[in-house]
Amino acid sequence: MNVQDAKIALNPIQHRAQRESGPLSLTRLGQGPQPRNIGNCGELGSCDPKPCAVMVLIVGFRNPQDICACLTALARAKTEPSFDIFICENGGSKSFRELFEALSNAEGPCITVENELPAVPLGRLVQIKRLVLKGRSSRVEIALAERNLGYAGGVNAGIDYLSKIPGWQGIWILNPDSQPEPDALSALVQRSITANKGMVGSTILPVVGGDYIHCRGGLYWRKLIMRPALLGYRQRINEPFDLEAMEDRLDCVSGASLYVSRKCLEQVGPMDERFFLYYEDADWGIRAKRYGLGYASASIVPHKGGTTIGSFNRSQLSVYLQSRNRILYIRMHFPRSLLWGSLLSLAYAMQYLLAGSPRNFKTALAGLWAGLKGEIGPPPPHIFAEISETLVSRN
Repeated sequence: MNVQDAKIALNPIQHRAQRESGPLSLTRLGQGPQPRNIGNCGELGSCDPKPCAVMVLIVGFRNPQDICACLTALARAKTEPSFDIFICENGGSKSFRELFEALSNAEGPCITVENELPAVPLGRLVQIKRLVLKGRSSRVEIALAERNLGYAGGVNAGIDYLSKIPGWQGIWILNPDSQPEPDALSALVQRSITANKGMVGSTILPVVGGDYIHCRGGLYWRKLIMRPALLGYRQRINEPFDLEAMEDRLDCVSGASLYVSRKCLEQVGPMDERFFLYYEDADWGIRAKRYGLGYASASIVPHKGGTTIGSFNRSQLSVYLQSRNRILYIRMHFPRSLLWGSLLSLAYAMQYLLAGSPRNFKTALAGLWAGLKGEIGPPPPHIFAEISETLVSRN
């Protein structure tokens, strides 16, 4: 694709919106079914219809302040490509109301607007409210999930809703505790178009303004130790690197900032909800690898959740699902290594004991056993109950 084609793909679509009732389908910019309009709304909420090229998808769980900070950062993004924002709140009706209030109050990043929602089936979503990002043409739709769907389920509920809306060319999945820099989205889309990559990841930083990288694009799978590893971990942000070599090693785009083209999404399908939380992005990435995994180094996304990786002071929910889902992932993609992976998982559980955390050691063993028995989906009630006390956010 030449530079002119890339510019065309990044420009807004100059058509009115109409509903598309069929299954998810790829439409080229300016061709096929026409997209719905987004509101070009100023401070008073008056809307002048304009199009949207990218859908930003965020899954929240009782963390309105994180989402406010994320949307405040998104408000500073470049004007192209245009984007709308869709938030799936997994934390219940009270959290849904609190999120709406936090976003729309005087200090929040959004304003209310009087217009109707598109006539799209809600699926597993109970209620949707609409706001507009201050000073931009981006609409913000907040959806209440019927229950805690997990991270994969929250993403899929958003994809299912958005798939009925034609016109957009990609979805940018962001963690709620991320704060993307202004060039982040444009760099992702450019890399996807110019390098023909179906999924593209960002440069993830552990803190805003940090000098060291948490990962470059995502992770690669280390077969010997049966664990994923972060690409570019602890490298300096300005340190030189080989982009093609980095992309060749990439097995999974980090779920903290993941751009997926509509064409790739159509071919790969949604996330696998058997994982519920953890390893769902690794599974999605390995399935999408044939369609191209890319890395946009200029897409800088600070993500404070990344700082918890490697900590032995983890929640039981995290320990259990990491241990269980590692076995599920190995069984699905490396079945001949299941015995070796199980023995290593036992050794990893022992690390908690050596670190002075017998509770997490027992939880990791329980997760390992559950994985070997074939447990999938939400964890059992005594583990699942902890979700009420911890934020479900991707590391």
